[in-house]
Amino acid sequence: MSLINFTNLSFYFGARPIFSNLSLQIAPKERIGLVGANGRGKTTLLKLILGELRPEQGEVVISKTCRIGYLPQEIGMDTDDCVMDYVLKQAGSTRDYQGEIRELEEALSIAHSEEEQETLAHQLPELYEAALANEQEFSPHEAAMILHGLGFKESDLSRPVSHFSGGWKMRVQLGALLFSKPDLMLLDEPTNHLDLPSLAWVDNYLQSWRGAYVIISHDRDFLDRHSRRIFSLEPDGFKQYKGNYTQSRLLRAEEERVLDNRRKNVDRDRRQLERFVERFKAQASKARQAKSKAKLIKRLEQVEEVENEQRFTFTFPKVARTGDRVVVLEDLTKSFGENHLYAGVDMVVKRGERVGVVGVNGSGKTTLLRLMAGELSLDRGSITFGANVDWAYYAQHQTEALALENTVLEEMRIVAPSLGETQIRSILGAFLFRGEDVNKVIGVLSGGEKARVALAKLLVRPGNLLLMDEPTNHLDLEAAESLAEALENFEGTLFFVSHNRSFIDRLATTIWEVGDQSIQEFPGNLTEYMEFLSSRSETRSFIPADLAGSRRESEPRSLQTTSALPTEQGGSDRVERGESKAERRKREARERELLRQKLAPMKKKITTLEGRIEELETRNAVLEQQMVDPAGYGTPAFVEALKEFRENQEKVEELMARWTFLSDEYEQKEREIRDAFDS
Repeated sequence: MSLINFTNLSFYFGARPIFSNLSLQIAPKERIGLVGANGRGKTTLLKLILGELRPEQGEVVISKTCRIGYLPQEIGMDTDDCVMDYVLKQAGSTRDYQGEIRELEEALSIAHSEEEQETLAHQLPELYEAALANEQEFSPHEAAMILHGLGFKESDLSRPVSHFSGGWKMRVQLGALLFSKPDLMLLDEPTNHLDLPSLAWVDNYLQSWRGAYVIISHDRDFLDRHSRRIFSLEPDGFKQYKGNYTQSRLLRAEEERVLDNRRKNVDRDRRQLERFVERFKAQASKARQAKSKAKLIKRLEQVEEVENEQRFTFTFPKVARTGDRVVVLEDLTKSFGENHLYAGVDMVVKRGERVGVVGVNGSGKTTLLRLMAGELSLDRGSITFGANVDWAYYAQHQTEALALENTVLEEMRIVAPSLGETQIRSILGAFLFRGEDVNKVIGVLSGGEKARVALAKLLVRPGNLLLMDEPTNHLDLEAAESLAEALENFEGTLFFVSHNRSFIDRLATTIWEVGDQSIQEFPGNLTEYMEFLSSRSETRSFIPADLAGSRRESEPRSLQTTSALPTEQGGSDRVERGESKAERRKREARERELLRQKLAPMKKKITTLEGRIEELETRNAVLEQQMVDPAGYGTPAFVEALKEFRENQEKVEELMARWTFLSDEYEQKEREIRDAFDS
């Protein structure tokens, strides 16, 4: 049975059709990615599902038992409830069962008639069962676990929601949504405002989600990981594709190729028939054939030319060459009250580098950019720009700095007074503002359109050092990829903060990790950085329950607590023996590369064993459920299940022995490599 069913639905904004004769179904446990350019109708579709908008034609049928949860892009929460209470309330779990039980027990103790006692006695076990079911389904412990996964500290759970910033309020709302376990989640850019540890946690949580969800995201990798079907709002209408986003683009390209070939074939046949009719319609001997050919022309299929999605495409102009050292941070120190972000940090950004800055929220990523841009002052130290450096800054909330009363054209003239209107219109055209669009007032633009205006202003004078804070915010997926493509070809130096993992991975040549009052540098992109952290933390992702206790003390720390790993591997000893920071960074890069080369094959074997063990234990859990059914005792099916269960247990024991041996060998090899570098 479907959770949602649209039949021949049509919806208009004024005279403009958004959907025409739209039909779709969403089944339980589906994983759907919703994609399309800004303004194509993604959020409108979600609001039609929610019932906030009603179609002009057609039918929306929602299962009576379907509970729907929604995470919008913009959160307008104004409550004095503490974080924990808010999350519990949103899940409907604040009913005071224990108080009701006490009242019922008290009423039972003073009941006078047997009839009244019997009525109350029947109510009591029902209330006990309801209380137990609620505690199992919506326990405060689980709520706390979800909130911790989203980055909240224990002390945060008792703070009022109203005391948090917009980004943290979004996390509260996401936590409440996950805790409430709706049958269908509608997630509009859920990765906005999440740092890498929280994003990794959400990734894992969604993998085990039991309900259905529809996700809008501008992060291609995130969409690929969590989509099994794609709803795509194309210029020629609503399309559905099996598979993830990348697969849907391949199917769309094949669909366009087939339609284009069919159109060409039909056009060729039409031209041939028209030539025959034109040539022989006046000849008596051929008139009948010409008339027949004319009828064929009318019956030919009308194949419309495929309308491709418009993408904003632009190229940064050539920029002046800088010196080798573009930005030099010396003794960088900054605090906000008791919150100490940096203490004596020394770093260098070199010409041509694309530095991706990562770290948990609140660690000081945006502050670092604002210090470079001169928006904040240092407590101690200096930030020095190198020779011939001309920087430009794209702030996280750059769109809020636009003058809402200006037209798009007027806003551009402010930063480009020397350019003619033709040149400005040409630049705006690359950002999809064409014709009368340039006369739109900024205040009526969507968030994505405002972001494109801000980027167009940056293009006029980009400088040779770009400082960019969350540049993909408000951009749709296609626009985010267009920006990444332009930045890949930018000839200057890029220093940026982003929560979009695929964006960071595509662009970064160096990762700066901010945290613990310091900054650590990792050569390479985000994938290589994450692999390094994994190699220094868990050598296995699966630990059988019966071994968890015995191995717990010797386990390496988890990914979330490895923010200062390079300095914890004897860093102070190396400084004492005269090793400079630059030498240390080079040596650590060589060490990481050697670890990757030597340990990768062994790690692959360990991961394969873990996967096989997990498969067998999952299968045995299913068999156990079958065997505990009293009705099946002694049947052939029971005997077969028991046989398979015992065989699986033996296989698990064998695989666990191999896993233990390989894990110990892996750790020994890792220690040998590290000892060799330490000495």
